[in-house]
Amino acid sequence: MIFYKVLLAIGPDKPGIVNTVSAFLTERGCNLEDSKMSVLGEDFALVMLFSGALNSIEKVKADIKSLESSVGLTTLLKDTKAPTVHRKEASIPYKLEAFGMDHPGIVNEITGVLHKNRINVESMETGVGNAPVSGTPVFHMYIKMTVPASLPISKLKDELSKVEGKQNLNITLSPSEI
Repeated sequence: MIFYKVLLAIGPDKPGIVNTVSAFLTERGCNLEDSKMSVLGEDFALVMLFSGALNSIEKVKADIKSLESSVGLTTLLKDTKAPTVHRKEASIPYKLEAFGMDHPGIVNEITGVLHKNRINVESMETGVGNAPVSGTPVFHMYIKMTVPASLPISKLKDELSKVEGKQNLNITLSPSEI
């Protein structure tokens, strides 16, 4: 029987972390199924879904402290299940992009509209960069999401248009492949 775990890890950014963590899992007989990784500030963060037989999972659990100390990571292991599609209703994949001058509340405002309309966020990336000439902090957001087929897209666009005006953003919404 195959078991699934999620590994969350964060620590000081340095070359070789991904190689060390993937080798750690492979050496214990586990398979890396899915992952997301990013540098945040001066830290490197990763989330990995991996699988293995019970004895392989037990080896990972027994040896995780050695991984933490060798790379300087803080880790968390969580039991999970095999990836499946959890759609209870028909949905359509969309992507949302937002850009504008950075200020508090942008993510909260946009995700509030999505939550209110039962839209599932599949993945989201946000960041702040500097405008080329002025150096003004510019916020950007990219979301892959699934929109209930029963939701009129015009209604969603109207609600996001209000957020655009209130938050002084440029928001684009378009069909996507997830």
